[in-house]
Amino acid sequence: MTHTATTAVPRLLEQLRILPDDAFTRLQYAAPQVGCFNGCAMCSQGAGRDTWGLTRQGLTGLLTAFGQIASERNLAVASGRIHRPKVIFPYLDNDIGSYPHLDLYAQLARDVLGVKLRVSTVGYSARSPQLTAMHERLVADFGDCFDGIRFSITPYTAGFASRFGTRRDTYTTDLAAALRTYRPLLDALGHGAATAACELRFAPLIGIGELTDTVIAGRHVLAVGPHLLISLAPAGGDLPETVIERLDTRTQPVYSRPGAPYLHITADQARPTQETVQAALHQALEVPHRARTVGLRRFTNADGPYYAADCDFHPDGTFTALHLYPATAIRPNSGYTDATRPLLNALLAHKRRHSIGRREEFTAATDTDVAAVLDTLAADARDLEAADAAASAHVREQIHPQAAFYADVLRQAGYPPSLFFSRAFTIDTGQIVNQGRAQHLFRGLTGTNGEPMTPREERGFGQASLSTVRGPIWRITPLPLAPAGRLPIAVAGKKNPTTTGPTLLVEEMDPCHLSPVMRDTGCRLRRHTLTLPDGWIEHTAMADGQASHALPGLPAA
Repeated sequence: MTHTATTAVPRLLEQLRILPDDAFTRLQYAAPQVGCFNGCAMCSQGAGRDTWGLTRQGLTGLLTAFGQIASERNLAVASGRIHRPKVIFPYLDNDIGSYPHLDLYAQLARDVLGVKLRVSTVGYSARSPQLTAMHERLVADFGDCFDGIRFSITPYTAGFASRFGTRRDTYTTDLAAALRTYRPLLDALGHGAATAACELRFAPLIGIGELTDTVIAGRHVLAVGPHLLISLAPAGGDLPETVIERLDTRTQPVYSRPGAPYLHITADQARPTQETVQAALHQALEVPHRARTVGLRRFTNADGPYYAADCDFHPDGTFTALHLYPATAIRPNSGYTDATRPLLNALLAHKRRHSIGRREEFTAATDTDVAAVLDTLAADARDLEAADAAASAHVREQIHPQAAFYADVLRQAGYPPSLFFSRAFTIDTGQIVNQGRAQHLFRGLTGTNGEPMTPREERGFGQASLSTVRGPIWRITPLPLAPAGRLPIAVAGKKNPTTTGPTLLVEEMDPCHLSPVMRDTGCRLRRHTLTLPDGWIEHTAMADGQASHALPGLPAA
């Protein structure tokens, strides 16, 4: 193996010299591994279930060679991006928390490439002595190598969903152990979405059904599922289209039109008839219902037109957006997504009851306060039952269990209850977005993978997002390999071609969709494949990963 490495590195250097300067200066994703054992149903990158990762020898050889060529050209790695310059993301379609050589990667990133790391993980197994020791070394010896750390709290990861032999209670203790280990580093980085936080992403609340779009008694009326929207002003038909003109100085969307005032009735038993509309306008509905005034806008995405009611945060910080989708030639189904953020709203309500501002820290919070928020969610589920059974079930079966799980993780990790309420540490990002495997979870409300389905998503990764001005970025990663050169997508992943020998992929990507094709032009971006020496890539099948506790949530053998 030593002889192979010494003869092959010069060939690797020759291949690296062919790469354009942008591959060095605009590098953003440098994943030492592809594939992820967690198998999240909403994986935005379509990761495969097996992993292929650089060995310690391969990692050292590659990053040293990469740094050598950058030095020859007098190029500063990752310095040409406006988004987190001089920071590398060692993940894309992998969970970097389970990569056994992350400590070596951090050292090489700092000492050879001159960059810091931004990492995101769902955690790792406390029952893996190798991973546990490695992460302890990272925190103790390489804290200065990190720019940001995010722990992702999702209901789709294997440990939470109790798949692949995992158990939720074991995952709870694993994630708590990870947070306990990383606490000194998270505190040193400073809590915040860009630095150190737990990010919660929830399952979407979706209803499929015919969308009524009509005029009744001179009012524009929309109805689907339990949702009935009635224009407060006389209207003869559809709303004008709203577009996001730009992002303001706080990176919030600026809309071309204000929302039109509509009465939003939520009632399982209300139907879009003249009698119902008149009763609703005169506050005389006799069926169980909820009523509020909303600002309604009509937007258009690649699938066609859609409506959004109260599409942004309210002044008090709460979020209750509703989106209505008509079926089109591209969008298979009609229906709605209720993007209300029940946990966020419950946290803010509890802080208000204690006269604490929404941006203020609740430093005096106790376990009793955490329990009160969970009780509020349970009460919300009960209160919704009569008017909106689907929303009631969603809060009861999705939101409350995930919030309770997260609260238990923080408690077991020894974190103060104040962090459960901290807007800097506990970040409720709402429902999952339409990227990668998540598309099928929207049940036909989108026909275009990666297309923003809401104005908030458009701000995040659409044509109105900051990514549009950042320009293309680059990715490097090892590729799956098999003797026949073919593997099912479920094994190899959606992004990665299978090879017959050790290969490194170096490709340019659209920064919005993380795809090697620019979405707005359809142009294929630059791609290079480099041959690596034998022994530089290690394959770990799912069964072997389970046996070695390479994913969190697996109980002791």
